[in-house]
Amino acid sequence: MHAYSQLMLGWVVVSAQYQHNAGAALDKPTLFSALEQVVYAHPALTVRLATCTASQQPQSPAQNPAVWKRLPSIDLNRIVEFHDSDAQQLERLLEDILSAPIEHADDVPLWKLWVLRDGTVVFAYEHTIGDGQSGVAFHIALLSALRRLQVPVSEHPGILADYPEDAALAPPLEKCMKLSLSFNGVIREVVKSRLPGSLRKDSKAWTGERIPKRVDFRTTVRILQYSSEEAQRLVRLSRAHNTTLTGTLHTLILVILSRLIYGLPDAERYTSVASFVPISVRRFAGTPSTAICNHASGFSAYHPLFPQGGTNSDEAISTTTFPWDRAASVSATLKREAPRSGQFAALLRLLFGKYDKHIRSQLGKKRGVGFELSNLGPFPVDIVSGQGPWTASRVIFVQSDATAGGAIVVNAAGAPDGGLGLTVTWGKASVQDALAQKFFDGFKDGVKALLAAAES
Repeated sequence: MHAYSQLMLGWVVVSAQYQHNAGAALDKPTLFSALEQVVYAHPALTVRLATCTASQQPQSPAQNPAVWKRLPSIDLNRIVEFHDSDAQQLERLLEDILSAPIEHADDVPLWKLWVLRDGTVVFAYEHTIGDGQSGVAFHIALLSALRRLQVPVSEHPGILADYPEDAALAPPLEKCMKLSLSFNGVIREVVKSRLPGSLRKDSKAWTGERIPKRVDFRTTVRILQYSSEEAQRLVRLSRAHNTTLTGTLHTLILVILSRLIYGLPDAERYTSVASFVPISVRRFAGTPSTAICNHASGFSAYHPLFPQGGTNSDEAISTTTFPWDRAASVSATLKREAPRSGQFAALLRLLFGKYDKHIRSQLGKKRGVGFELSNLGPFPVDIVSGQGPWTASRVIFVQSDATAGGAIVVNAAGAPDGGLGLTVTWGKASVQDALAQKFFDGFKDGVKALLAAAES
């Protein structure tokens, strides 16, 4: 899984902007005092993967897997950076974070913070310690800790070492729910891996550029922000058509991509687009939304391109021409597949611990996914504790998967104030930049059109 984290998902990043009702700044003593509470409550923020010494080198990773080891102490001064910039420069900062390979000293945890002068806190962490929902869990804990602080806070050394004795990591997913792959599922994967390329289902699927032969983290980030009222309009519009926000966004993505693919010089090669939707399985595993852990799976599928003309014309998106039947179908499929999505995680067992070898074997091959859509859902404000003067807004979610992930990635996250943050990201090596920019423009205009229709 370490190779997966560094090659497929280097950083996972969830940011939020914090405001004090009297205008006080989120200074170092205040933040460090709150972070002390957060770190002590979440053991995943205190650990590293222990590696074997040369004399202890196992015969295979499955026989002697790496184990989590708690650091004796954490110096916040080494993992928290204060920047003289604000949310206007957030796109550039996120690009810089995602485009750099993960590098940690041996005595620091697997996460970092960037703090901007307007109170924006950017939490970046390795996928090995947490899924996307874990970023939300961090901000739930940080907002709660800020509200519980006894102010004013004059100083804090930044050294954390007094861990609670009863602190324990969340159990792995396989301990919380059954991860089984049916016999037919195993046979299907084996047969698929041995089919000639021309007979594989993905042979005519658009998936962007081939995976580069060398790791390339370079990433472009675009941010879209919507108010609480606008977010509610999108949700109401989706529900009125028997779908969800995820179903609506997924279908809008496919509409825009279909139009762009028909304009490619080699358009005749493609009849479908492959998509991947991460699915949180916390509700099935009994895992609280406050936990920092990896309790996620996913669902992938091939979707036929919309025919040219009609929905796939160059006309503006409208609620009358929007393919709501496809949006409803997507939502129904995800609802049906969610309880058994653990099979996706179970597929990893077929690798028998050889994760690094498998991931690196993908370099230079056809990309598996044309787009990924990940929705963290509404921010659970009801479980934020404390009554202090701090609030939060503008939650943004991005992830680094430029090398081997989806050609285009769309992420959604709700904020404590009810707002909605959308991001569109793409790797420099995953898709032609001109096509990706046209996609972003079309996606932005599509959301705007749906909002306008929902208002009328």
